[in-house]
This record gives sequence, structure tokens and C-alpha cells, in this order.
Amino acid sequence: MQLQPIYTETNDCKDCYKCIRECPTKAIKVSDNKASVIDSMCIYCGRCVSVCPSGAKKVRDGVSRARLLIKNKKEVYVSLAPSFVAEYGLNSNGLIEALLQLGFKGISETALGAQEVSKQVKHFLDARQSGTYISSACPVVVELIRKYYPQHTLAITPFMSPMLTHAKQLRKWYGNEIGIVFIGPCIGKKSEADSSLQSIDVALTFKELNAWLEKEGINIEKSDQAKTQNFIPNNASSGTIYPLDGGMVETISNSSKEKNKPCSHLCFSGQKSVRNVLDSLDQLKSDNAVFLELLACKTGCLNGPGMSDKDHFAWKQLTLRNIYLERTSAEPLPAKTDDHFNIERDFFNIKTLNPQPYGEEQIKEALFSIGKASITDELNCSGCGYDTCRDFANALLLKHAEPDMCVSHMRKVAHHKATVLLQKIPSGVIIINDEYKVVEMNASFARLIGGDLEFCYDANPGMRNADLNKLGTFAHLFKTAIITGKEFFEMPIQENGQQLQLSIFNIQKNKLVTGIVQSTAQPEFKKEIIEKRTREVISKNMETVQKIAFLLGENASYTDSLLNSILETQNTENAE
Repeated sequence: MQLQPIYTETNDCKDCYKCIRECPTKAIKVSDNKASVIDSMCIYCGRCVSVCPSGAKKVRDGVSRARLLIKNKKEVYVSLAPSFVAEYGLNSNGLIEALLQLGFKGISETALGAQEVSKQVKHFLDARQSGTYISSACPVVVELIRKYYPQHTLAITPFMSPMLTHAKQLRKWYGNEIGIVFIGPCIGKKSEADSSLQSIDVALTFKELNAWLEKEGINIEKSDQAKTQNFIPNNASSGTIYPLDGGMVETISNSSKEKNKPCSHLCFSGQKSVRNVLDSLDQLKSDNAVFLELLACKTGCLNGPGMSDKDHFAWKQLTLRNIYLERTSAEPLPAKTDDHFNIERDFFNIKTLNPQPYGEEQIKEALFSIGKASITDELNCSGCGYDTCRDFANALLLKHAEPDMCVSHMRKVAHHKATVLLQKIPSGVIIINDEYKVVEMNASFARLIGGDLEFCYDANPGMRNADLNKLGTFAHLFKTAIITGKEFFEMPIQENGQQLQLSIFNIQKNKLVTGIVQSTAQPEFKKEIIEKRTREVISKNMETVQKIAFLLGENASYTDSLLNSILETQNTENAE
């Protein structure tokens, strides 16, 4: 079984949930803290591949299949997407020569197929007096409609995409036994090729081609010095503008024969805009036919995930415009024509998603499992990758998510664990901020200091915001530590008739300090006991602490710093 076009290298996944946050269809499942692509929900836009910070989201490599095809087939041709000029520049000679060196028989422009599509769409729209129609050129948009907007499937113009149309042309011109490799900027073309193996054998991205050329030691610029090479059977003309948003519209916008009721042509690019259009398509009313060119990538194919350069939009558009003007203004070359070339198709050979509807009670139960008992607990912070807490609850029910993906929930869990730790440590622990107020205090501290503090602690566990000056004679040591950043170890103090040892060290220098009080009279406070228990808690809490710190973008978590600081203090004392 072959890999799907997009997959996850689980060992590289750092469970940051950025892929979920950026995926327009939330086609990601998290299991054992690893995010994988749900193929049945994926539309192959490649967004997760582009944003994954660790490079865990991979595109299935097609180079090995292309090499095998060249080895086993007598003739293998390239269908080269018109966006190649944005990747390699206007001079195509070096690129053609480089591809021929890889073993291809000939290089042809996919734009020839685009021209045939435009021609047939023109005739189709001319015969329509009303209705809304959507271009079939973008495989990601087609996948989106068929999976998530099946009610609009009939609106897709019933024609093959430029890639499949061009493949059919090539097989008609050079024989059905040839091999065909598509090369372009789109990951979605891999899925389209998978479902049309009788037309396209392999689909590669420009990134894959670049890696292949580098491995073979082929330099396009040096190849440019060779003899002149041409596209076969001839150069494309108007189809070269297809990669621009509005490019297809531009080729057909003046085609209506019914001048009294012309067809309206609109273009929208980018996932957000496309979904907005599809969400409100039923409200799109017009007295005449409406044709929509919908492109998944913002600014069109020039921004496809398979492009090596995601910037320089102005230069890319200008370059494409220049070649379009050059090709369309030049004297046309003799071209192969197909007066009765059938490229009709339908779009019903796919399983439509039918999401399981969950009731309000089920959603509430899922929310309760992550500590959200009321509407005020639903922060909708998107830390988990989902837009709302209810979306996350739905993902939990679908088993696409795990409870510990909720940042606020995990913060509470970590806080509870830290609180339990402080209470179980036999030493007295107190944390003071730069306002000389108590941040946290455990019961052992209050008991060891004794006197009124013990009674106050019973009334106000934790003693948060208590004034340091009112706690004991040791206040000046904490103030000195905060002001100077100096740390103290095993300072003898006497409070309420008890002989104690106080150590003070920094959590955050000049901002937050921790004091540890031990009784010199009680054997149960031996250093090795403290060290052992602290290590056990650190080990148990480390995974949770690191997850929270990573999600929140913090340098270190409060609990982690506190526990390690306590441990370091004990080691220092042992060394002394």
C-alpha cells in the first residue's frame, strides 16, 4: 500500500499542534502526542507541510517512481506546469535540456491542456442562460467541494483539469503506451494523479525536481549553454496565464455569444476566501450565468506548496505576465488541433464525509473531562489547535484529539501537582515576589515558624499576598536576596524558640525567590530524603511541565524551575 500524498514522520513530531491550527479542514489526528494526517478528511492543500516547524509533515516522494518509469518505459514525457517560469525564469532552454538529461523523451507545457479546457468551458458557458459554475482546474478546491460541500458538486464544470487534459493530448499525439510525469507547484496534483493513473503516471513538485537535479549533478544554468531546445509539439500561448489568480477567467471572460445576457466571471483565491464563497453560494443570485474560478492558494499557483520560493510575488506575476504577452502577441505557430476532443468527466467518484453529529450532552461531557464545567471555562484560546473549546470537544469525541492538548487544563493539572508537592515536602517552603508578598507557602513552613503564623495559615492556606514583614525576623534576608540577587545557604535563624536553618535562592533573579526552612532538631528532614522525593516529583511532572512551556512559548515553567532549584540547593549543601 503506497503512502498518501502527505504523511507524518512521527519521530520528528513535537506535538505543537500548529498543523491543526493551520489546517483548513482539521484533518489531523493526535494519538500518543503525535499528529498524523487523516487522509479521508485531507484536501491536500499542503498547508501543514508548509507550517510544520520541525518538518514532520512530509510530501510523498515521487522521484523514485519517475526514475523507474524512465527505466521501464521506452518514452516518458513531462507535462510541465505553466508556473515553471516563476520557479526557473523566462528562459526555458536550460530547464528543457536539464529534463532531457534526466532521461525524458520530450517536454510539453501543461498550458496546452489549459487552453483546451478554456475552449470547452467557453462553449459550455455560452449555452447557459443562468446558474453558477465552478472551475475544475484546482484539485484542492475540487477535493474540498466533494468532501465538505457535496451539495455544490454539480456546480463544478464537467471537464478534466488542465493536467489530465494535457495527459490525454499527449497520449493521443505520441501513443497510449508512453509514460507521463507532471511537474508543478501543487501537492494536490499527487492525489489527482493517484485517482487517474490511466492518465498521469507520477506527479512531482518543483522542490522534488530541484532535489533530483542536484543529486544528479545537473545545473540548469550550465545546461542553458547547450543547443536550443523547444517544447513539444509547440509553445503554449493563452494557457500560460493560468497560474495567476484570475488567469483562467482572463482567457474566457470575453467569450459569451449572448451579448444581452453575458456570463459573469469571478475569481477568488486562498482557503478563507474560497470557503466564504462556498458557504454562501446558495445566496449568489444572478440574472445570468456566473463562472467562479476558485484557487486554494492565495494569489494562485505561484504560491503553491511545491514552489521552492514562497516570496517575490510581484516578480513572479510580472514574469508570467511577460511570457503571456510575448506568447499571445507573437505570430501563432502551427499547433495540433482537436476539433472533437472529449474531456468531459463527473465528480461523484469520492466518498463524501458525513460527520457524526454529537448531542449537547455529549459535548458537555467532553468539555467536563478537560475541566470546563461552565461556559466561562471555555476560553477558546486555540492553544490546542482548534478554534473553540467546543470544536476541541467534538474532536475528542471523534478520537481525533487527546485531553492533554488543552493548555488551560494542563496548566491547572500542573498547578495542582505543584501544590501537592509543596505540601508533601517535609521542609518548609515559601516563595516571595519583588513586592515582598507571599506567592506560595506550604503548611510545613507555617508549622516550623510556629506562633501566630500557624493559626493564620489554617485560616488562609498558602498565605497568598501576605506581607513578608509580618512573618518573622528573617524578612531582611529575603529583601537582601531580592534586591542584590544574593543567595543564602543554611543561615541559622530562631523563631518562637526553635532553632532553624534558612536557605534562600533565586527562581527569577530580583523578581522571585524561594526560601527553604529546616529544623536542626528533627531527623526526618535529612537532605537525602528531600533530594529523593524532589527527584521523584520532578520525574513525574517533567513531561507535563515541558508540554505547557512549549505550548505557551515560555523559557521555563514555574514548577520546573522551583523543583530543580530546590534540588540544586540540596546538592550544594551536600558538596559543602
